[in-house]
Amino acid sequence: MPGLTDIYQTIILSYAQRILELQKEIKDLDKKLDEIGEKSKEVKHLKTIPGVATKLASRLIGEIGEVHRFPSEKQLAIYCGIACVDNNSGKVTKARAVYKANKICKQTLIMMAGCSIHFNPQCKDYYLKKRAEGKAHNHALCCLAGN
Repeated sequence: MPGLTDIYQTIILSYAQRILELQKEIKDLDKKLDEIGEKSKEVKHLKTIPGVATKLASRLIGEIGEVHRFPSEKQLAIYCGIACVDNNSGKVTKARAVYKANKICKQTLIMMAGCSIHFNPQCKDYYLKKRAEGKAHNHALCCLAGN
């Protein structure tokens, strides 16, 4: 069916052009993000962590906003969803995760923790210690993100 091959070729070319346009747009946005990040002292501070670049730092700062609005580190950790809160009931003492937390913050901090394992020996040692304690990969990353 020669008519169908022409239609498919047109569709594929259209998609390929759109992909190239989107890649250029992403590069432009990355460049702007880098420029804005260079002006922010919070982003510069986060970039001192091995494995953390402008995108992750900007994403976290954008989600948290003003850090001083949190009265303590624990409140910030709860907001980001990386702190465990006590869930005691009578005889049983447990800790549970906060489910109404900012999921983007949590995801960003866990990504930062995953990157830091590759670039920082202390982070890798802490992660391996948690794994040796029998913690799952995701739990060990969450513990590292909280520290």
